[in-house]
Amino acid sequence: MRVFVTGGTGLVGSHAIERLTTTGHEVRALVRSRQGADFVRTLGADPTRGSVEDRVSWNAAERSEAIIHAAALVTTPTKWDVYRSVNVEGTRLAAETAARLGARLVHISSVAVYGRQPGTDGTDEVGEDAPFGTIAPADFYARSKREAEQVLWEVAGAHDASAVALRPCVIYGERERLFLSRLLGLLRFGVAPVVGSGHNQLAMVYIGNVIDALMSALDRPHITGPFNTANDGGLTQQEFYRIVGEVTGRRLREVRVPVRAATMAGTAWHWAHRLVRPGRYTGVGSSSGQFMARDNPYTSARATHELDWRPTTPPTQAFGRTVRWFMDQQG
Repeated sequence: MRVFVTGGTGLVGSHAIERLTTTGHEVRALVRSRQGADFVRTLGADPTRGSVEDRVSWNAAERSEAIIHAAALVTTPTKWDVYRSVNVEGTRLAAETAARLGARLVHISSVAVYGRQPGTDGTDEVGEDAPFGTIAPADFYARSKREAEQVLWEVAGAHDASAVALRPCVIYGERERLFLSRLLGLLRFGVAPVVGSGHNQLAMVYIGNVIDALMSALDRPHITGPFNTANDGGLTQQEFYRIVGEVTGRRLREVRVPVRAATMAGTAWHWAHRLVRPGRYTGVGSSSGQFMARDNPYTSARATHELDWRPTTPPTQAFGRTVRWFMDQQG
């Protein structure tokens, strides 16, 4: 199959290219820079220079039988107009291109579309039919991902296009540099901050298991709609720290952090950045305390039943791989 991939230098895109090329697919990857072109070439893809928000760049997708749209701004400290251009309008162009070519489209969305605290108390099970909660105006990432899906379904509905939106929670794994990389950096001091009880299952999913879902979606072009890919076994905070200690050979000292204190610290961080960089995205610091303390509220039952999603890497093995990769990167 000829597959066009956006976001090929990112976490999902790069792993998608690796899986596709090693399973015999022909991949062309849209990249913004020469360095990006060199990188995706090492993964086995044919690079083409351009950007997802540029309509002309999508001409490179001609003859593609499938499009993997993984490009998105996540924590970049820039303005809303930029987020909207890349995340929303880029998705519109991806959907329009797939519809014009008759290609299968797999869009990488996010559970952020539900709002940062889905459910009535943050613990209710959240499936694809759950009502969307409010999103703060300053939460550019969540706003743009929700609007991107709205655009996707508008275009797909108008053209009867074959499209799927995968909604992972926080993705970790080799090459991830947003969440775990920062947390592991703190652990170098031998202190493990346990927010709340530490027995909650973290809302995280391994990149290899997300790619399993992506491949399942490619193989089922007759299935459309949104699918949570947010449950692959999961680990608690305490289990995570235990694995980190075992892999690194370090003895970690657990420090209990009350949920309220962690939330207040995240909120203070958020407002400090807004003062320093007004009008720019501040990231998800204000919700990090709640994220660490609560159980994973999302259910992936629909992906299991309809896409036959069977994550192949258990969480203990996945976390171990990830920590070893970070250690190798640090030399």
